Amino acid sequence: MQSDLQNSLRKQVKIPIIGKGNYTEISNKVNYFIKQKYRIIEITLRSKDALEISLNVKNDFPDLIVGIGSIISFEQLKDISKYKFNFYISPGTNARMMEMANQNNLNYIPGVSSASEVIKALEYGYDLLKFFPARQSGGIDVLKYFSDIFQNVKFIPTGGINKDNIQSYLDLPNVIGVGSTNF
Repeated sequence: MQSDLQNSLRKQVKIPIIGKGNYTEISNKVNYFIKQKYRIIEITLRSKDALEISLNVKNDFPDLIVGIGSIISFEQLKDISKYKFNFYISPGTNARMMEMANQNNLNYIPGVSSASEVIKALEYGYDLLKFFPARQSGGIDVLKYFSDIFQNVKFIPTGGINKDNIQSYLDLPNVIGVGSTNF
């Protein structure tokens, strides 16, 4: 399942991350990105309205690839997976989350910030990973090292991505796309 998502990411390398704000603010951001022809968005679970908006977006725009982000526990992943979103993404991960995602064929993207976490994700069969918080975790320099060590892993850096550094991330061979709240 991750390969289909990877193919879509290669076509749209910028993933808008939406989630802070009230219902109207989040809805307006989603509508803006849809009008800008984005096909992939991530809505984070950082506000009380995020899940409701995500469900509405999923139903109203069936061709849009909607991911749910900021999933921080096994229980949260288990609960949210019943809604059948296109992908699920975490700022970190744990073994239970990866096992559950594998057992349920979820497009799950674990978050990592160290080589040890990449190795743990690889043990569970994950080769598409969120690198978070990118800038604070060594950014481009760390991803360059990871490219030599983890040659088959693709990363989606998020956290500190902006107009000044986005292209430097996208130029890396192991970066398939970037996520940001600044698009």
